[in-house]
Amino acid sequence: MKKFSCILLLLLPTCFRAQELILQGRVVDAETGDLLPYATISVGKGRGTLTNTEGYFRLKASSGDEVTFSFVGFEKHSMEAQDIPSIVKLKPFKRVLPEVMIKPRGESDVIRYVIRNLKRDFSRHRKERQAYFLRSLMNNGSDSYLIECFTAWSSSVNLRDEEVFSGIYGMNVEGEKSKVKLTYTNIDRMAEVSPSAFMSNYWSKAIKPLNSISETMKYYNVGIDVLFNEAGENLYCIKFHWNNRMTEKGKWRRYITGTAFVDRSTLHLLRFEGEVNNAYQWVDDKRLPTSIKFQMSYDYSKGYASVGSLAVQGGNDEMSYRMLLFGIPADSLLMTSGGFVGKNIIDELKYAGYDESLWEEYNIVKRTREEEAVAFTQ
Repeated sequence: MKKFSCILLLLLPTCFRAQELILQGRVVDAETGDLLPYATISVGKGRGTLTNTEGYFRLKASSGDEVTFSFVGFEKHSMEAQDIPSIVKLKPFKRVLPEVMIKPRGESDVIRYVIRNLKRDFSRHRKERQAYFLRSLMNNGSDSYLIECFTAWSSSVNLRDEEVFSGIYGMNVEGEKSKVKLTYTNIDRMAEVSPSAFMSNYWSKAIKPLNSISETMKYYNVGIDVLFNEAGENLYCIKFHWNNRMTEKGKWRRYITGTAFVDRSTLHLLRFEGEVNNAYQWVDDKRLPTSIKFQMSYDYSKGYASVGSLAVQGGNDEMSYRMLLFGIPADSLLMTSGGFVGKNIIDELKYAGYDESLWEEYNIVKRTREEEAVAFTQ
């Protein structure tokens, strides 16, 4: 097994190109001071990173580069790289008061159009692929297991058909003594979660709020708010609550609840914060109730709803995990035939190997303190 301690020095920059800056800091809500995990940080077309689960970022940029910080539901903030402070504050959108709200469409019409747009994008672009950086951390209370790798997925509307191209993995114990048994807990299947999942065997039987209008109106109570900012941008904030009258009919099925953020003019789904209810997870041959929460954003730069980033976390008394995927402009990976597909991501990584140049080329999401603790284990 590869150890992070054996290869970590390869990941640290040994020199800097002229004018290159290493920017570090955190992104927060300007009103509450709360950290904003998974905020997007962009430097030019297709370049950038995310804040980690603790709201911190690390970014390579050149002096004079314009860097944009964004998070759906908050106002974008752009500045030159050399002017970026250690704390970046984003202003949240305001909620339109009910007495002045103008609703040109009914709730069911809004949802119907959102679903129609997602189905259209999937139908037309189901074969489109996107490269991602993936990081996952698993913990059973005593041992932790960290994975970092470059992957590719079919990306329209939801992720599926994974390939692994390069990766590293390790744990905070020596040798093969960890009790984290990935044979029975395959983290990468969680990457297929979505409020509108197509062609995913793992999620096909789950009840989802944006898969069909009939399913939505049957299983959910829906509430819609309108959000706006000073620039005149508008969002629908659509909350999907479980209809308790349907509990008996859906008690054997997983179901997703949560909040969708939708562009009011295009009715494009921009972000979804969700939770999987009635979920179970296999741990060491035992089927245990588990919590699953996720947050995903969508990228429309290629003209369709492609998954831009996805963060999933969950677990139970015996196993907890979190996973992050972030889309990167690595078209060269998609054109190669070196990807490995299998039933277990660790088996895939054994065959894929490790390509140091990928870690040098892209802005990898900053590790959290817990992730660093595993990576630095001797």
